Amino acid sequence: MKKPPKKILSTLALIFLAAAFAQSVSENVSDNASELSQSLIPLEVFVGDEAELRYSFRSAVDFFPNADLVMEKEIDISKLPFKKLNDALTLKKAYFSRNDMEYVISVHFIPWRAGVIEFPPFDLFSALGLNERDKNKNISYSILFDPIEIMSIVEKTNLREMQPPAPPFIIPGTTYVIFAIALFAIVIFALLLRALIKFGDIRRWYKHFKIMRAYRRNSAVAIKKIKKLLKNKKAGDIEFCAALQNITRTYLAFRFDYPFASASARGIRNAFQKICLGEIPHVIDNSVEDLTSMFIRTDYIRYAHGSIESQLYPPAEHQAKLAASERKSLTDMVLKAIAIFESDGESEEELSVL
Repeated sequence: MKKPPKKILSTLALIFLAAAFAQSVSENVSDNASELSQSLIPLEVFVGDEAELRYSFRSAVDFFPNADLVMEKEIDISKLPFKKLNDALTLKKAYFSRNDMEYVISVHFIPWRAGVIEFPPFDLFSALGLNERDKNKNISYSILFDPIEIMSIVEKTNLREMQPPAPPFIIPGTTYVIFAIALFAIVIFALLLRALIKFGDIRRWYKHFKIMRAYRRNSAVAIKKIKKLLKNKKAGDIEFCAALQNITRTYLAFRFDYPFASASARGIRNAFQKICLGEIPHVIDNSVEDLTSMFIRTDYIRYAHGSIESQLYPPAEHQAKLAASERKSLTDMVLKAIAIFESDGESEEELSVL
């Protein structure tokens, strides 16, 4: 029997070596990992603190195919074989991320006992669920965290007895702010209390204030109209007299809440007697006389024009025509009366009955 050629034997040897190499790679690709590092955040973790364990490595294996350079996905913590550590810690969440060719496994947990905690190794492909979609079920990537140490507050501080409660920490200057706020609150409370006690007085004052403001507005409008009427040189005597009466009646009706629009010229004094409950105050008596004279004179100009009475002698007393300075004197009567009615000071008590 002839021996196989040396060429065939060498070819078979190469095929055998390639298959063995491929099998070793398929069984555990984590052998290609490099630049392993692990960190604990914070550096000192005490019982009950939430901590983060970061495990970084570089690998040629692409755990994020067809994705960008920076990516992250959450790891299902139920797939991590850490059930034996349930008495030692509680897993909160876990993430797996990639930045370029560097991978980071981040595990958040809360430890419940002091001492060294050793994590069992786990398969990263299984934790990520990648082997379920891969046809090659033999592929794996083993991860093994370094043991970590959990500190104890009692051992750290060497205090084994309950300490008295510490006084509250106060920021410098807080006391003055608190005093200022308290003083401000007391002042506001006192003002509110006084306002409640004096509510009736305040209400009456406000009502009086509104009325007086309306009176001032009413008098200002009347004065403005009278001055405008006096400057109107185109208005005839009858038109002037009618306008002056209308302005004055409107003012008096609002100021004294009385129907002066229907009051006759000679009934002006009687109207004020009713307003003043029978007796006109001395301070406004002259003004009432001036208004009565103004209404009588302007009525005569309006209605006596062309009548027999207007033809009597002497003409200066009977003609239904205003003299050169009579417009000024009539408007001055009304303006003086308005000033008296709106005056303050000593006359205010006498006018208050109005």
